[in-house]
Amino acid sequence: MTEINDQLLEQFFQPAKAVKVEDNGFTERVMRKVPYNAVCLSHLWTLFCVLLGIVAFVVFVGWQPIFRGILTLLNTNIGDLHPVPIFMTAGVLISLAVVELVQKMERLQI
Repeated sequence: MTEINDQLLEQFFQPAKAVKVEDNGFTERVMRKVPYNAVCLSHLWTLFCVLLGIVAFVVFVGWQPIFRGILTLLNTNIGDLHPVPIFMTAGVLISLAVVELVQKMERLQI
């Protein structure tokens, strides 16, 4: 039922896709009137969260597990590692990279 509704809506709005509505600068005027405080508050909230993360990293000594993991990797014989997780991880990372590349190409309309 939902697919039928989606198709009907798509058919209904199809002619309107090609129509460009001139707004005589209305959109720009509205965006200029958006309160600067809201944007500033958003930036301040992001800064606060980043600083809180840095403080938590320092307080909970977050670098120790990272260094421990790096040392474990360096001290491990490469032959001891099972290849399946490595290939799975590589596959996931390559898939994510391809998806990101496709999305960027769609945005740039390449």
